[in-house]
Amino acid sequence: MTRKLYESDENLGNERAVALFIEELWICDLIKLPIKYGLDYTFRRNKNLVGFCEIKCVNYEMSHFDLMSGGYFISVKKIMSARALVETTKLPFYLIVDTRDGIWYREFTEFNNLKLIVNGRKDRDDWQDIEPMVLLETALFKRIAKKPNDQS
Repeated sequence: MTRKLYESDENLGNERAVALFIEELWICDLIKLPIKYGLDYTFRRNKNLVGFCEIKCVNYEMSHFDLMSGGYFISVKKIMSARALVETTKLPFYLIVDTRDGIWYREFTEFNNLKLIVNGRKDRDDWQDIEPMVLLETALFKRIAKKPNDQS
């Protein structure tokens, strides 16, 4: 039996809105990748592939991740996909996180000294949501946009 996909049309729409913002800001095209790549998009500029990204849209402020988990966590499987593409292509990977207080990113060209934990969602009653994760320091993310109502 195949696992249920939790990516709704609303999720995909939110992700695409962030992608369109990034395209305009970074003057590039974001091309949606097939699911087999394990990441959301590739960056293209002047018809040349220039990087890869994963876009996460969450209903928290970035600082909340420090309070809840000690940092922002992402699946080891996503990092494995990103690392394979970075090592194969020598192009960077960007983790882009759309939060309530802004849009943030972290660039990866190497994957050394990652902190590993076991974590995940518990609200869907799906045992496969708890898995090995990489815990990332939120201080290493760079904010590229504030939300219109953010005063920080």
